Amino acid sequence: MFFATTGGGKTETTFAWLLNPLCWGRGFTFVDGKAQNDTTRTIWYLSRRFGREDDIEVINFMNGGKSRSEIIQSGEKSRPQSNTWNPFAFSTEAFTAETMQSMLPQNVQGGEWQSRAIAMNKALVFGTKFWCVREGKTMSLQMLREHMTLEGMAKLYCRGLDDQWPEEAIAPLRNYLQDVPGFDMSLVRTPSAWTEEPRKQHAYLSGQFSETFTTFAETFGDVFAADAGDIDIRDSIHSDRILIVMIPALDTSAHTTSALGRMFVTQQSMLLARDLGYRLEGTDAQTLEVKKYKGSFPYICILDEVGAYYTDRIAVEATQVRSLEFSLIMTAQDQERIEGQTSATNTATLMQNAGTKFAGRIVSDDKTARTVKNAAGEEARARMGSLQRHDGVMGESWVDGNQITIQMESKIDVQDLIRLNAGEFFTVFQGDVVPSASVYIPDSEKSCDSDPVVINRYISVEAPRLERLRRLVPRTVQRRLPTPEHVSSIIGVLTAKPSRKRRKNRTEPYRIIDTFQRRLATAQTSLDLLPQYDTDIESRANELWKKAVHTINNTTREERRVCYITLNRPEEEHSGPEDIPSVKAILNTLLPLEMLLPVPDLTASPPHKKNVAQTPSGGKQESRKKRF
Repeated sequence: MFFATTGGGKTETTFAWLLNPLCWGRGFTFVDGKAQNDTTRTIWYLSRRFGREDDIEVINFMNGGKSRSEIIQSGEKSRPQSNTWNPFAFSTEAFTAETMQSMLPQNVQGGEWQSRAIAMNKALVFGTKFWCVREGKTMSLQMLREHMTLEGMAKLYCRGLDDQWPEEAIAPLRNYLQDVPGFDMSLVRTPSAWTEEPRKQHAYLSGQFSETFTTFAETFGDVFAADAGDIDIRDSIHSDRILIVMIPALDTSAHTTSALGRMFVTQQSMLLARDLGYRLEGTDAQTLEVKKYKGSFPYICILDEVGAYYTDRIAVEATQVRSLEFSLIMTAQDQERIEGQTSATNTATLMQNAGTKFAGRIVSDDKTARTVKNAAGEEARARMGSLQRHDGVMGESWVDGNQITIQMESKIDVQDLIRLNAGEFFTVFQGDVVPSASVYIPDSEKSCDSDPVVINRYISVEAPRLERLRRLVPRTVQRRLPTPEHVSSIIGVLTAKPSRKRRKNRTEPYRIIDTFQRRLATAQTSLDLLPQYDTDIESRANELWKKAVHTINNTTREERRVCYITLNRPEEEHSGPEDIPSVKAILNTLLPLEMLLPVPDLTASPPHKKNVAQTPSGGKQESRKKRF
């Protein structure tokens, strides 16, 4: 948590901190609640120096105070200065409902109407989401706005009845319509016969979202996409992209600014919840989602001017994200503005979970200063309580008294905070107070006149079908795909009933022989008998790897082919004096001779001379190794 007043150097300090993830090769998220365009340009040029400008994504809610009507009337067709974002495209029903709930005004009267509006919103979201999944559509803010009317919800309910939706999908819509006072379910298909009372009751509930919907759809229509959009927050976090969210403070109301920030923070926290996992059965690779994205360095998220859009979700993130390899840095001018968005209890929880605190220039001894002093703690200091006067020939003099008192005083004084310059602050970590100063990046290093800033644009394409993908890959790769037809043919050979000819000859498939896997299984069995490999797992893996490479280099493709072996073929009678080999001996001939040979060292250069093998009769037989 970083507290500093305006001009204390919070933004410049965060620019210096952003150099860390750029050096690590990781991404970050920067949310600015008091946005201006030079912040985005600075981050772009810093990323450009590290070759990361292609990873930048921007959600820009700034319009520069331009009138939307003037833009429409003038027919301006310039490209929007932002990537598009659909917060509901990849969200579940719970995510969408929580996001819409975050748009509601905080700490206002009429809590009963808000609770009923939340119930209405959950029914609407569940029905609309199921319809989108069933029809292959993409949920968007515009689609939710169209179905929020009473006629829209009734139409969605009738569509579910006509299309025979499952009972679990129709029940939320039916339960809500039945709870609307004065609504007759027998007239659900005839809106003209409805009375005025149910429309009025529904308008009270939908009116809780009308202001936010109108603002988002009309003022920021170029940012919120009707399709999937350019930005997927989960992809931005797990793919180490650089995401910048610009929320204006001057050209929008405080409620709109707060709603925009709360929407993004809620989406981010709900998407991070997927990494917590829910499966208990299975291996760690199957159940622990967080290990898939765990790296040497955390993913940093900076919430600048967090007091403008603070929500209770931020306090929840502060308690949880540490285990997800996620670092949360918040900057604010004072603590009072955060408490204005939530309760004092929630703010206290946030301060307790913010383990490291940075205190820049603070101009008054208010709650912010007291929070910093409480985090720093107290220390014992010696104070002299009095001075003694001595009269002399030349006049009087003052000397120190002979008593010293020990007092417990705060490690940080308010006057020390007031006298700090821009970029200077105290770092409070585990009770230690460290005077600090941030790295200042000159303006010449944060811009370039010859290199213009370019927003990365994306093209929406449909996902290719599996048949098309299989036509694009080589035929050799196609044969390796475990298609259902191939699996069924193998299972059919093993489980099919014997034909009349097979019953007559008494021949049935008994076993499948794979030379490659057979050799590895034999090598693994031999390693099990050696005591030195019981605990040395790394050496065991190296030996198996050498065996696998040696098998591939010293066997032909025909030898590695999977073949079917029938063991119960009747032996033919022979009149000759030679002995007929047994079935076991025939199987042994299928195994390569190199299986019993020691595994050579792969670091040495492979031999190119002919190998001479001893035949059973005592002669020599020349053979050349085949490599594939």
